[in-house]
Order: sequence, then C-alpha cells, then structure tokens
Amino acid sequence: MGVEFRLLGDVEAWLDGRRLEIGHVRQRCVLVAMAVDVNRTVPTDVLIDRVWAADPPHNARNALAAYMSRLRTLFADVDGVRIVRQAGGYQMSADETAIDLHRFRSLAAGARDATDPALATALLDDALALWRGEPFAALDTPWIVEVRNSLEVERFSVTLDRNDAALKAGRHAQIIADLIAAHHAHPLDERLAAQLMLAQYRCGQQAQALDTFRRTRDRLVGELGVDPSPTLRAVHQQILDGEPAVAATPAPDFSDARRPPVLPRRPTTFVGRQAELSAIGAALGGGPLLTLTGVGGVGKTRLAVEVASREIERFCDGAALCELAPLDDGAAVGHAVAAALRLQQRQGLDIDSTVIEYLGSRELLLIVDNCEHVLDAAAALVERIVTHCPRVNVLATSREALGVDGERLFAVPPLDAGDAEVLFADRARAGRPDFDLDSEPVGAVAEICRQLDGLPLAIELAAARIRVMSSLDLARRLDGLRLLRGGARGALPRQQSLTATIDWSFRLLAEPEQALRARLSVFAGGFDLEAVHGVCGEPGATEEDTVELLAGLVDKSMVAVRGGVERTRYLVLETLRAYGRERLAAADDDIADRHMAYFTELAQRAAAGMHTPDEQAWVERALPDYANLRAAFEHAMATGDVDSALRLVTSLPEFVHLRIGFEASGWAERVIEVADPEHPLYPAAVGFAARGAWNRGDQAGARTLAALAAGRRPGRGNGRVAYPGDVLADVALYEGDPATALAHYEHETEHARGVDDPIRLVWTLFYVAICQAALRTPEAGREAAQEAMVIADRTGNPTAQSMARYALGLVLKKSDPGAALQLFDEAADLAASVRNFWWHGIALMEAAATRGVHSETTTAAADFLVVLDHWDRVGDWSQQWLNLRYITRFLMRVGARDDALLLHRALIGAGRQSPLDVQHDGAPVTGVQAVLHARDVLRRL
Repeated sequence: MGVEFRLLGDVEAWLDGRRLEIGHVRQRCVLVAMAVDVNRTVPTDVLIDRVWAADPPHNARNALAAYMSRLRTLFADVDGVRIVRQAGGYQMSADETAIDLHRFRSLAAGARDATDPALATALLDDALALWRGEPFAALDTPWIVEVRNSLEVERFSVTLDRNDAALKAGRHAQIIADLIAAHHAHPLDERLAAQLMLAQYRCGQQAQALDTFRRTRDRLVGELGVDPSPTLRAVHQQILDGEPAVAATPAPDFSDARRPPVLPRRPTTFVGRQAELSAIGAALGGGPLLTLTGVGGVGKTRLAVEVASREIERFCDGAALCELAPLDDGAAVGHAVAAALRLQQRQGLDIDSTVIEYLGSRELLLIVDNCEHVLDAAAALVERIVTHCPRVNVLATSREALGVDGERLFAVPPLDAGDAEVLFADRARAGRPDFDLDSEPVGAVAEICRQLDGLPLAIELAAARIRVMSSLDLARRLDGLRLLRGGARGALPRQQSLTATIDWSFRLLAEPEQALRARLSVFAGGFDLEAVHGVCGEPGATEEDTVELLAGLVDKSMVAVRGGVERTRYLVLETLRAYGRERLAAADDDIADRHMAYFTELAQRAAAGMHTPDEQAWVERALPDYANLRAAFEHAMATGDVDSALRLVTSLPEFVHLRIGFEASGWAERVIEVADPEHPLYPAAVGFAARGAWNRGDQAGARTLAALAAGRRPGRGNGRVAYPGDVLADVALYEGDPATALAHYEHETEHARGVDDPIRLVWTLFYVAICQAALRTPEAGREAAQEAMVIADRTGNPTAQSMARYALGLVLKKSDPGAALQLFDEAADLAASVRNFWWHGIALMEAAATRGVHSETTTAAADFLVVLDHWDRVGDWSQQWLNLRYITRFLMRVGARDDALLLHRALIGAGRQSPLDVQHDGAPVTGVQAVLHARDVLRRL
C-alpha cells in the first residue's frame, strides 16, 4: 500500500494501512508546509512565516530544524520519502500521488483534458471523494487559513466542473439533489443556478427550473444590483422555448460592473490559427502556466489576446493583459503587473507581495506579454503567482521559456500557406480597398508569403507596399532586396527574415522618415503628437512638418495608432523599437537627453495644472506617459543629472502618487541619496519619499526620511501630499496624538495665508477640521471646514473642492447627517472625476459609515461592500482598518453581534481601536480574514 499523506481533512500520514503518529499541532503544521510544496525547496524564512507567522520564537530556526529532524526520523524507513536540508531551506521529496491534495488536482486536470463526459465525471467524482472535511481544521496560522480558503474555492470550482460533465453525460437525475443543496448554500452563483435549472428541466420539472431563475434573478438585483448574465438568461430562454436539449453552461459572463474590461480592443481582424486556438484553450486547463514561445513577429501577443477573449468566460474575474515591452528594468515588472490589474501597493508589502495577496482570492487569466528582455524578474513573479494563487492561470509570451516549475510550452508556428495569404489580402485592403486576391497574378501572393516564411509581422509590413506596387512586383523585389538574407549572423532563419523585413521597410523610407522612425524608439510604451515633435522633431521644423512625417510612417505600418479620447496616441511595435534603438546607438544621437528634458518639463507643467480648474485635463494628459516618465527618471539617474531627477520626481506626487501607486516615491528615496541637501528641491523630494513610507505603513521610516528636511518647508505650489512636516503630523494623528497634529496644521494655515497659497490653505484647513473631529470636538472644526469650502470653490480645483466637502461633512456627521451625506457624495464624485483614488475612497467610506448609522440596512451594507473592494484594490490598510471599525459598529447596530465580535478581535489583534468595549476571547483573526468575513456578512445583509 505504501505511504499516504492526507491533508484534505485532519492532517494524517498512513503507512501500509497504519496511521502514523505525527505529533502535536506545530509538528503537523510543519508537515503541511512541506507537503503543499512537495519536491520543491521551501526557504527557511517562508517556513517560519507559515508555522509561526508574526510571532516566531527567538530561536525559530533551531526550532524548525528540530521539527524537521523528528519528521526525518518518522519517515526514515519509508521508501520514496526524504526530507533534506537545501541551500536556504528544506525540501520534502515524495511521489505527488501519495498526497491527497496533489492527487485531487491531478484528477481534476485529467478530467478537464478528457473528451468523454462520462470519464470526466468519474475522474471529478474521484477527486471530490478525497475530501474528508475541512482541510487541516485544527491548524490556524495565517498561511494555513489562506491555503484552506483557497482550497475551498478550488473544491467548489471542481464541483461546478463535475456538474457540467455530469450534465453532458446525461446524469441530471443523479446530481439534482446535490445541485439543490449547493444552490441553497450559494444562491448568487449564476453558474450553479444555470446547472440546477438545466437538471430540473431535463428531469421534467420545467416550472421548478423557471422558479429557480426567478429567485436567482431577484436576489442578484436585490443584493448585488446586477441583472442575470447573458449565459443564465440564455438557459432561461431555451427552457421557455421548450427545446429538448439545452447545452451545459460554462462559467457566467459577469457584467462590466463586476469585471472591468481590461483586454485591449484590436483594430484589425484576427486571421486563421484555428488549430492553435483550440490547442492553447485546451492547454490552459492543464496547469497554471502556459508560455507561448516563438521568434519575434510570429504573432505570440495577438494569439494570446485572442485566446483570452475566447476563454474569458472560464474565469470569474476576467482577464488582464500586462505588457512588459516598455520596461527597461526588471525591477518594474511587479509595478507593470499591478498597473494591468488596476491595483495599488498595499501598506507594509512590496509591490510583488501586493500582487500575490490580491490575486490569491481571484479567478483570473493573466497575460504576461514580452517577457524575454526581463526574463529573470518576470519568471520570479510568475512563479510566485502560480504557487500562491490557485485560481489564476498565467498565459505568458516570450522568445524563450521562463524556466518555472510546472510551465507548459506552446511553440507558436508561422502561419500556414492559406492563412498567410488571407492575412496578406486583409492587410493589403487596408491601404488599397479594391485589392482582390483572386484577381492578382496566380501564385504571386503565395510566393510573397513563402519567402516571408509565414511570419505575420513580415507579411503585414510587405502588404503595406501594395499601394505602390503590384503583388508580382513585390514578389520580385523581395528576392532582389535579399530580404531573406539580411538578418544577424547566427540567428535562426525566421529571425533573419524578420530582421531583413524591418531593414528593408526602413530603407524604403525617405531619409527624414528614417531619422524620425529611429528616434521614435526612444519612447517607452506609447506617445502622442506633441511628444513626437518635442522629442524627435528636427531643429527648425514646424509641428506640421512632423505630422507629415509621422503620417507617412503610419501609412507604411511602421507606427501603430492607439487612439485616445482627447488626443491620439501612437505605438512602435517592440520588435521595430529594438531595431530603431540599434540605429540610434550607431548614430550617437542625443535623443535620450531630449526625451528626459521633454518629460521633465511635461511633469512640471502637469504638477502645476493639478492645482487649477483644469485638473481633469492634466490627469488625462499626463497619466498615459507614466512609462516615459519612468524612463526619463532612469536616464537622469544613469547620467548623473541630479537636478533633472529632482525636478522630475518632485512633480509626480499629485498625478502619480494619488492615481497610479507608490512606486514614484521610491524614486524620491533614490534621488535624495545622491542630491545636495542644500538644493532648493531637496525638502520637496524628502517630503515625497516620507509620504511614500507613510502610505506603506512604515511609520518609523517616514519619520526618519522627513527628518532629513531639518524643518525646511517646500516652496509654494509643491504637491499637496509631499510636505515633510505634514507627514510627521499625520504620523502623530494616526498614532493617537491629534493635538500635536492640530498644532502643526494651525501653524501651517497661517503660513499659507501669508504666502497667498489657496491650494495649500485648503489642505491645512482640511486637516484642522480633521484633527478637531479626532479630538471629538467637531464643532470647533466647522469654521475651518466652511472657510475651506469658500476657498476651494474659488479655485475651481476638483481635488480641493472634494477635500473641503469631505471636511465639512465630517464635522457635521453627527449634528446634521443628511447634510453630511450630501457633502460626502459630492466629495466622492469630485474626486472620481479626476481619478483621485485616495479622496474618492475616504469620501465613499464616510458616506457608508454615516448611512450605517442613519439609513436602512441594505443600503448601508451595499455601500460598505463598495468601500471594502475599493481599499482592497488600492492597498491602503490604514483606511481599510478604519473601514472595518465602521463595519463593526454597523453590525452591532443590526444585531449581527457574533460577526461584529470577530471583526473586533481582528482590530484589537492588529493594535487598532475598536468601537466595542468587550473582551476578545477566541482565536486571532487576521486583516485578510476580517475583510473576507465582512464581505460575506454584508452580502447576506
């Protein structure tokens, strides 16, 4: 019989039918920590965190070594099981099928690959039969709880897959009782509801099926405010039509309100690749990571996005595309993934850990595109995702494998002859609408595609020339220009073909076009016309001259149009960008300096614009160029241009820090290490760096950084969030000393009056009101809040107006809740109009808290759910803890005492104030657990 490890229930180990005595709770926790990652080295620090979390013993490494020694002794005579010390950690070697968790996943994967529904059903039933109860129920460390929760989600997903397979196999009668029970436990799951409706209908219970739809629809509308998905409505309609067979339902297509659209819209049609689409779609179910490999230009990115658009219904949280092509440094990979997820860095976590924490509870398809030039960093993050985020599938594209355990590879081939010709004709018609493949000389297009080896990029570039020559002429010129032999020595033939195609297209350009095309390669990501002229324009040339040259490059498919609401943006494909950079290096151009100077000036203009009535216009103008701002900063640092680095980084707090994330405050930390403390911008850089530390929850770091300013105040017009003295005051405020913060802001208010700085005055008056509210004397802050309203409205600046309304709402919250609610709603709308996630969030939160006291239960619960999700995405735990405090009070008000007490334990355990004055007996509750529990309770309400 051999050895068997059981994790899906009580933690047990059996040998030849005999149960082994593992030991006490901590010993079992160590075994689980190793078995989950069997055959992989687990770092010692990770194991300590898994076993003891935030409270390890002072000799944790010795204690861990002792536990490992006992396990080695326990399994010393067991064939195939070894626990060994590796460099930096420990590894448990064993047959994965001996561990029920891995056997469960293997059976589920096999079922998804099975083409016979009866076989798939049997495999999934076998997988579910391995569950004996709640996984490792007696263990309760934060990591254990996280894994347990993830496994429960995984089990539910497999159950839904089993239902689909059973319905396809005609087993509706056998599973209908299980479906009814499951639907009772999960009444808002649309996929489950559709399965139950289908089973009821096939069992002759049409009336019951229609009633299931009605009840599900009413709950979706009443509790979530959303209509049934198209998939659920389609099953309902088919039942009404009385069709004899209704197709088994896939995962539902959630509305945009629940799954934001993140896949880009492609302006051209997708051609061919049907076999590849089917193979990749099937391979996605075989493991958490699939990498599309192939040469540049073979169409990996386009294929990945097309697959995602077709498979998106399998993932409840949709799909996201992260483009790594604009990055020059692997350190920015985590920030790029966070940006693709619209995610902000969490306090106390680095950006990679933020991504992992967020994805840990999501079911999502993540495309990580163009990994090859940041391969090590991309592979490291992807490995963490596939290890710790069980419901996330990663679809990567790279010219080489990532080298991550469990990675499955799919080599993307060139187009076959037929699809290549169709692609050529489709792209040729873009420039010559009358192009007809059947009217062209016989074999001409086929010969072009053959010489281009079926590479989509090469074919598209060649097709653009149909406007100026026939297909027969083009076929002849391909050979005459030695297109197939123009690549780098030692490269693969298809790489040579692509390089030659680019070179050929480049040499066909006029000299001014060539110069502009090479210079465009300096941009990271996209760019607009103003940037093209400002960075790449010839001396003395007008903007109209630059427009003409750019239009020529667009016409020749050397530059892609990205579109835009207010201004058109453009993009150079990454393969073409790399080629252009080689030419720039050979030309010894000063274009990188011009790029840095342009975007530094743009950042300064945007920073000033953030304080005007045109704030929204400047947000839309500057945010799309974040990748270019990063590149400009890195160039300034690399060349030792500290002055430019300071000017750039001190311009970013307004439109980057409050709208994208906390990465740029790290740039401020880097530049102050090399800057002269006497530089006029040094205090502003220090303030920005300190604010970043404060947002991340590093209060000690914030104090240390702010002290570097030695009491100096930044100049007029500095970013609102980047004053060193303010950071110190905010630390005092959040640590329970509002009197110290009040004294600071009253002093700063008088200074703002003296220098006639209305934006700064609104900020300081805002905080005077906040501090008075914190001192429980809100009436004393009313005058400051009312003055802030007058001044803010005079400026016309949306963020200032939002802050003032929030402040007045806060001091009126108890005395006039109706007026306060109106002010909070106005503050949230104003902040949202300029994409200011911080002020938007706190206004939403105070509105929810006020409704929690004065409005009906369902309305308040819905508002609190929105705020929970907002701070979860933003990643600001200081505000999430405050939100949980409000929710605790709300739950007590509506009679959910036990739920309130659980949140109370979490607040006290985290050292936070709680609205309840009771003992907090019971197991500790983490912040993540508290958020999940609060979300479940609010949904029920």
